[in-house]
Amino acid sequence: MVALFYSSNNRVSPPCVSDLMWELALPIGADRDHEYCNPKVEGGSKLVDQIRLLGWKVMVIGCDRDPLIDRQIELVRMMEHKEMQVVTHFQEGGYHGIEIIDPVKRKVLLVDIKKFVLSLEKAA
Repeated sequence: MVALFYSSNNRVSPPCVSDLMWELALPIGADRDHEYCNPKVEGGSKLVDQIRLLGWKVMVIGCDRDPLIDRQIELVRMMEHKEMQVVTHFQEGGYHGIEIIDPVKRKVLLVDIKKFVLSLEKAA
């Protein structure tokens, strides 16, 4: 999968909106190589290691036309490399926030989230 839809024509998340969200989310003076934006910086965030040590299971959700899909896939690979419990839900033919607009995709996502949550209850 490749991020195909990172353009100013993206109605849900154009680059200017993404830039503003990161500017507001990151500490003052931080760039996108901050661990909150890029957990792979300097070999990976120590918080990722803590999540692994706690034995938490993580779900990563994305669509092939989401501008951040490449980062999501990299994150999953890093977590798998660190032997974390990771479940993915990647869809083709979607984009960031499609579940808000498309009731069929929303239902599929909600079923997958329910399965994920129920799997946590069984493991506890």
